[in-house]
Amino acid sequence: MASVLFCFVLLCWAAVPCNASCALENITIGIEKDGCRNCVPVNTTSCAGVCLTQAEVYKSSISLYTQLVCTFKEIAYVTVQLPNCPEHVDPFYTYPMALSCQCGQCDTDYTDCGTLSLGPSDCSSQEN
Repeated sequence: MASVLFCFVLLCWAAVPCNASCALENITIGIEKDGCRNCVPVNTTSCAGVCLTQAEVYKSSISLYTQLVCTFKEIAYVTVQLPNCPEHVDPFYTYPMALSCQCGQCDTDYTDCGTLSLGPSDCSSQEN
């Protein structure tokens, strides 16, 4: 009887889907602009985490397959002034800051859907 109960509990546990853990995360990015001499580290928020995606066993050419990723739901744009820019270079740089996140399709119109390539270590490796 105990083994039947154990199997039942195990099957029920396996049937419950894993929760997605897509949420805001504090990050530091390096901001730089052509013509300006410095790379400036900036603290901001981005979306990070795992989204539940189930691939269909039968792939149809009629239905499109979309993989869900942790992406922006709401964003705001922040503008910073970079120091040590020559007079002929606009010293202002605008970047997106995540206000909320969701599991959805990555929108390439306003998002780089790859890995963030510029981090705080990129600023420290440059001569200021």
